[in-house]
Amino acid sequence: MELKGKVAIVTGSGRGIGKATALALAEKGCNVVVAARTLDEIVSTAKEIQKMGGKAIAVKADVGSSKDVKDLVAKTMKEFGRIDVLVNNAGVLYNKPLAQMSEREWDETVNTNLRGIYLCDKEVLPQMIKQKRESVIVNISSGAGHTAYENMAAYCATKSGVLAINSSLAEEVGKHGIKVFTVCPGMTATKMVENWIGPIKYKLTKNTMMQPEKIAQKIVDVCMNSHRLTSGKCFDVFN
Repeated sequence: MELKGKVAIVTGSGRGIGKATALALAEKGCNVVVAARTLDEIVSTAKEIQKMGGKAIAVKADVGSSKDVKDLVAKTMKEFGRIDVLVNNAGVLYNKPLAQMSEREWDETVNTNLRGIYLCDKEVLPQMIKQKRESVIVNISSGAGHTAYENMAAYCATKSGVLAINSSLAEEVGKHGIKVFTVCPGMTATKMVENWIGPIKYKLTKNTMMQPEKIAQKIVDVCMNSHRLTSGKCFDVFN
């Protein structure tokens, strides 16, 4: 896919992998809708894109809220009139034993990591189908979607679920020219990982981890080469 002039929604793009992805897509000429729950972060990302000479809008949205997601898509269509790329990146992680996890924490993990993808896909797909043009959805899972980790039952379950949604959706929408892919990052230097392993260990090891820009580049590569790739494929980025 030629990205210049295309429109991309990137969820969870106020920081980390999402922010790096929004910037990387903008560098390729995409108009970017920067979405997350924290307004000042997404405004900052959008301003960086605008300083690069790109077009971007910031839309505050909780992907677990159907109202917010409808608003996100409506504002995207009002501003740009099309949606060519959706990057489902928003995610949360609680590092604690299952028996000690509150229902609120469990529900937030499922609502963000799994329900959020369902809602975003549900609202974006009708627009993509109506456009009758090549479109791409990239879902961000994790190495934890393949391998279980202690004290991460909810996160692992949701990230495994992302892989299942990805495979099923690829079968559903291929006839409309829509490609669906998953990118599974390994340990990456992000705020989420810092919260998981703790600030001291993070400070000592962050320079040995992958940087968000590496994952972003993979996402961009998948979008640009989508016409040559088999829809439903999962791309692991572990080193």
